[in-house]
Amino acid sequence: MKIFIIHAQAGAGHKSAALAIKDAFDKANTGHDVRVVDSLQYANRLFSFTYVWGYNFMVSKAPFLWTFSFYFTDFKPLRPLIRTVRRMMNFINGHKLYSFIRKEKPDCIVATHFLATDIVSNLKMSKLYDGKLITCVTDYGVHDFWISSQVDIYVAAAEYTKNELVSKGIQAGRIRVLGIPVQEKFTKKLERAEAVQKLGLKEGLFTVLIIGGGLGVGPIPEMVETIAGTSEPFQIIVVCGRNEGLLREIEDIAKRSKVFIKPYGFVDNVNELMDASDVMISKPGGLSISEAMVKGVPVIANTYIPGQEESNLMFLEKHGVGVGVKTIGETLDKLEALYRSKETLETMRSKAKQLGKPSSASDIVLLVLETIEKNGQHS
Repeated sequence: MKIFIIHAQAGAGHKSAALAIKDAFDKANTGHDVRVVDSLQYANRLFSFTYVWGYNFMVSKAPFLWTFSFYFTDFKPLRPLIRTVRRMMNFINGHKLYSFIRKEKPDCIVATHFLATDIVSNLKMSKLYDGKLITCVTDYGVHDFWISSQVDIYVAAAEYTKNELVSKGIQAGRIRVLGIPVQEKFTKKLERAEAVQKLGLKEGLFTVLIIGGGLGVGPIPEMVETIAGTSEPFQIIVVCGRNEGLLREIEDIAKRSKVFIKPYGFVDNVNELMDASDVMISKPGGLSISEAMVKGVPVIANTYIPGQEESNLMFLEKHGVGVGVKTIGETLDKLEALYRSKETLETMRSKAKQLGKPSSASDIVLLVLETIEKNGQHS
């Protein structure tokens, strides 16, 4: 059998989810031909560039534009019109992907981004593709861009997500609540003392993990300075991503701080950093909060992308596994309150673990195998 896992390089979570599913397939050793495909590599160059650049520009430099476009394109009275326009635009710009799918004829497509869902749905409606389409929604809320009557099965992050899909017209029987797939390393836990020792941290301190994302954006130096001003026994891990200027700034703060600060650049062991941490301060991306919940680490969201990350934050707060803060001062207040109330912190950790879905990627593999097996029996 031939299985394509299709993502789009717009936001890191879609690709990470696709790779987590591919790794689970590799581990399962199914013998099937499983490929990860970036849909934007099969779009024309201008469309691909503006898709990624436009998204990055709006969320980092013009969030008001992103907010408007997100809610405008999800406005219920306009949905039929916007769906028609969107499908036409995607057909014009994504014709290489159409041709590729028609030529390769995969038995099943797993989409971790709505662009792939849209393009494959168009092919199915035109009777040009008769394989199965499984869509994994990589946030806890659901924008209308994810919605298509041609999707055979939706994989939802949580019951919360399933309810949103149902409210947008998807039949409950077509939805499986399997979670957002995380890489296998997040499902393996180092004991706290072992993680602390391995990372060269100090034992017995309340550990705050600050993640600035791949680009290391946001008022991270000011936040680190403020948290380092605490009178409580804290230590701080700061992940600066690929922002070398930020890394140097944090290193300078660490040299003069009375609080122990461990700065990192771009890392691939966030799983171990989480094992050593009491709380994580981060943007509430769908994948990052899924990883944190699997690890049982409460999240403080200091900033968020309006729209999808706003929904993720609402999910965290509704289930008592995270909080949103508006100022750096409020961030420190929340941290100190959690340090002083071990019971509250433990409750949040316990709830996070209950909500986490460590087997999501392997469960999706089983779902795909079951789906193509049924399809093979029917054909």
